[in-house]
Amino acid sequence: MTPLEDRWETLEACEEAVRRRGRVLATTTHLSLVDVEDGKLIRIGAPPRLEFVEWRYGPRSSEESSRPGFWARLLSRLPSPPVGGYDPYKGFEGALRSEPWLASPFLEQASPLTYLFSEVPLAPVCPSCHGPLALRPWEFQRIEILAGPHGPSVLAVCAICDTEVVLDLLEARPVLRVALGIVTPQPVLRQIATGAALEMDAMGGPKALLGSLASARHALGDLGSQARAGLIMTLDELAELEALEAEWRRAEEIAAIMDGELSDIPGFEAFRKNILDRGR
Repeated sequence: MTPLEDRWETLEACEEAVRRRGRVLATTTHLSLVDVEDGKLIRIGAPPRLEFVEWRYGPRSSEESSRPGFWARLLSRLPSPPVGGYDPYKGFEGALRSEPWLASPFLEQASPLTYLFSEVPLAPVCPSCHGPLALRPWEFQRIEILAGPHGPSVLAVCAICDTEVVLDLLEARPVLRVALGIVTPQPVLRQIATGAALEMDAMGGPKALLGSLASARHALGDLGSQARAGLIMTLDELAELEALEAEWRRAEEIAAIMDGELSDIPGFEAFRKNILDRGR
């Protein structure tokens, strides 16, 4: 078995081999036997990104059956703030100050972005002041994706301590995904999803997309709708990978417990043997 820490790299190498040199020898609904010259691989379940994206975001997704998420439903029911938005971190003065929104590419989404970032921090902890990393709503457009020492990172300015900070992309992922969904609504995403998936595949996948954004140092407000769609897909895939890795870890911990590797509790081995004997 591949060690857990090397598993993603191994899977990516296998996928790359299938994409570049693969020849399908046999296939059923969920399994394919693929010849990759160096040997044979079995692909289980996962469809190509384009096929999956068309079902999840694109022309195959049903507009009638898609139900808005919690934040979309909440934000759609709130009254509108001032046309230019307001600064929730400046009290009464902020309610009168709308200039920062006027040049924003996300001016039309000022209301929902204001409500979102008034209630939810971009990340749980600011690396500078160690409080919640609050974000001035109009500064969402200035967020940048960077290549950090431990993986993709986010550059933002904390609204509490007014410090420019860098944090792990995974820490900001949930709120970043909600905000990107606000500025790239579902009808728009449905129209451009296929093109965004093709572009991402041509670049080499989500890691390559993040690397390209980090190299270009484009702020989110400078990205076109197709690039934002690619970032949405990337964040969704990261969320799924997190969940899958958590499942793997739980499964391996359970297997280790059953093998007696994680417990020296007196009497545990006798208890384990008793349980196994009952199951026979």
